[in-house]
Amino acid sequence: MPFTQRAPGQALAHCRPLLVAALLFALLGCFSFRVTVPLDPECVVGAMAIIRSEPGERNFAEPIADEPIAATDASIYSLIKVLQVRKPLTLQWLWYSPENRLVRRSPAVEINAKGRYLAYFAAWDKLANSFYAENKGGWTVVVTAGGSFLARKEFTVN
Repeated sequence: MPFTQRAPGQALAHCRPLLVAALLFALLGCFSFRVTVPLDPECVVGAMAIIRSEPGERNFAEPIADEPIAATDASIYSLIKVLQVRKPLTLQWLWYSPENRLVRRSPAVEINAKGRYLAYFAAWDKLANSFYAENKGGWTVVVTAGGSFLARKEFTVN
């Protein structure tokens, strides 16, 4: 195959894509992007359940699950398990009837007053039978931490 000589303009036209790629590669290598790595999340809700049995007898290292609720149950509990707590928290439960009416606001509960790291803690609030015995249907409980939303659970009273 014979060697053909090209005009200087033709050689430059064939090398132009390579020169552009090399220039882009060199320029991009000069830039750095600052990436902010977020801290580990705090106050992660591990689980929330509506139960009818006394929560104080549970092993909180085990998973928690909802229990069926009947209008004849003596009381029901909203149980929450919160993970990775590093600062003090003030929890409060808001119970809403099927008509979306606030029927009970729990007293504020102080958690982790000393501000130590807790891998998890469990807390609960109790709703007496007098609130739901005559009000079957879909209920909602909202848990707040320091006045801000933390978790929500919907459940049915049969």
